[in-house]
Parts: sequence; structure tokens; C-alpha cells
Amino acid sequence: MSSGHSFTLSTLTSTFHSTGIGPEGFAFASSDGSYTGGTPTPEQSTFYAKHGFYITSGYYVLRPEVLESNFYAWRVTGDSKYLERAATAVKNFQTYLKVKTGGYVALINVDDPSKGQYDDTESFWYAEVLKYL
Repeated sequence: MSSGHSFTLSTLTSTFHSTGIGPEGFAFASSDGSYTGGTPTPEQSTFYAKHGFYITSGYYVLRPEVLESNFYAWRVTGDSKYLERAATAVKNFQTYLKVKTGGYVALINVDDPSKGQYDDTESFWYAEVLKYL
């Protein structure tokens, strides 16, 4: 089934945060003007102004919820940016999570990949993330 959406990953990657992989924790402004993750720091506010959310926990430990959240956001809103974000993340798994031996490891900070990786692969990476993708 075709979704009728076209993706421009190169454009999205240049406008999205550093790796294009969703963080473990993020927040945004709610309809009443409060923030779902507490008052953002000046750095988080700048990030929020550019991306529409701010990072509260920057690591990614290979959980499926990061991609699943984008799917549900797309289903609820119909906004293709959520599918584009998920597609960008999947593409960038090869760049930021894959190791030379062929496995995948967790990322310490999705907005700063120079901080490195965790030498760990959770079983749900194989049992859920790759299965559902």
C-alpha cells in the first residue's frame, strides 16, 4: 500500500539534529504553554525553536519506541515529517550504530556522536526493532 508521501532524506538530515536518530527522552510545549519535560535550558530552547522538541535524555539504547513514536505521530497527525524522521533514523543506524564486526551498539548522545557508543546491544534490538522494521 502506498502512503502517497515522498521522502527527502538528504534535506531532512540537514535540518534535523546531528544523527537523525531519536533520543530516549524528549519534551515539547503543551497546548497550555507549559513544557512536558520541565523548563528547558537556553540550549534546549534553541534546539526546540529549530526542531519542535528538545532532548531531555540524549542517549539511544536501541529501543523500538523511538521509531514507534514517529509512526503513531504520523497516524494521528498525518504529517509526513514523522515518517521522514523514522526513515532518517533507520538510514543513519548504519552510520552511527553499526560496528565493524557487523553488530549494532547504543549511542551515548544522538545530537553529538563524537561522545561515542555504549559497548552493548540489547536483545530487543533484534527481537523488536529489526523484526518490526
